[in-house]
Amino acid sequence: MRMINVTDLRRNAKDVLSEVIVSKQPVVILQRSKPVAYLVDAESFESLQHEGKNFNEKRKNILDRVFQLQEKVADRVGIQEDSTPLIRELREGIRHE
Repeated sequence: MRMINVTDLRRNAKDVLSEVIVSKQPVVILQRSKPVAYLVDAESFESLQHEGKNFNEKRKNILDRVFQLQEKVADRVGIQEDSTPLIRELREGIRHE
């Protein structure tokens, strides 16, 4: 992946843009030797945006399914109380039954 500093990008913006469009390869823009941005062609950017949306939709569907299954299990088994307070009371010797 090509890297270019901000100063060189200012001087050669037209050439850099042409290179990105033709090669479909991103260019890393550096400022003080650290990456601050990536320059990508529009088609690649739109594709990444679309993939991100699809990923988020799939993730949401999976989480919805997990919650449905958790509810189904809770209905069959019954919801169990959180045992943490009971264990704490037993450890402290508070509860006498």
